[in-house]
Amino acid sequence: MHTLTTLIPIFFFLLMGIVLAKTGIIKLVGARRAALLDRIVLLTLSVMLFFMGIRIGIIENIGQKLVEIGLISVSFAFATVIGTSVVVLFTLFLLRKVIHKPEPHKEKIHIMHHLKEPVYLLFLMISGIVSGLFIPVLKSVNGNITTWLLYLLLFLIGIQLGTSKTKNTVFQASMVLLPLSTAIGSLFGGLAIGGFFSLSPGESLSLAAGFGWYTLSGVIITDMGNPVLGSAGFMINLFRETIALIAIPLLGRTRFSLVSIGIAGATSMDVTLPLIERSCGKEFVSLALGHGILLSLLVPLLVPLFYNL
Repeated sequence: MHTLTTLIPIFFFLLMGIVLAKTGIIKLVGARRAALLDRIVLLTLSVMLFFMGIRIGIIENIGQKLVEIGLISVSFAFATVIGTSVVVLFTLFLLRKVIHKPEPHKEKIHIMHHLKEPVYLLFLMISGIVSGLFIPVLKSVNGNITTWLLYLLLFLIGIQLGTSKTKNTVFQASMVLLPLSTAIGSLFGGLAIGGFFSLSPGESLSLAAGFGWYTLSGVIITDMGNPVLGSAGFMINLFRETIALIAIPLLGRTRFSLVSIGIAGATSMDVTLPLIERSCGKEFVSLALGHGILLSLLVPLLVPLFYNL
């Protein structure tokens, strides 16, 4: 029953945003309106991560747990990336699918430009932790603030998903097999590494089920009453996105382009999409979009589902 009470509002706000966007009640015509929505999403996320940091900072003896959080974060990030790579390669081998080597692109790829936002959000969460540690009045902060900010964020994300265009490729075989391989590989990697940190299978799977979407998975876990594990979830997916930003230019121009998209996880629909287009080729854009959208829809379902096992 607790799982249902967690999932129902999450999907209600997400689907409400998708439906309103698909029906045209909320229209994002033009680059200005889309950019405005992006700013609102970033602002909502910024405030939510700051309060998430406060909830972590007010925990007693949190300093002793920060090292553990760091170790879990780095270990899970690499484990999910390795797991994804292995399963995607295995899938390609079974299908005997050979991906041609895209033509080299002359355009320079500026990875640091894509790292600005993750670094900014990490700074906000750290600022919240420090504030929670040293400002006594913040100990009375109500956890419902992050809950309603989460619902607002899901609604806005739903609008963004509802306006995404995948050029009717979602139902092709590769559009199903690639995100499925990414999901299985990520979950397997998380489950394999979780035992080293005395985490339950449910906790390990919930951390791995973020699929690189650091803006949501960690917040969901925090909202369910575990800010320490939630902060680890945030960091895991932040590190995974960083690994993807480095790996995509290296793998994208080889026959293993699908591996680079798999490593990107849910971020292949937005943050890492420009890199995928430049490194892999324009023919991979629709595949990356569909891959990211399907994984993004799985995150709000699987994270609370696994956590409550």
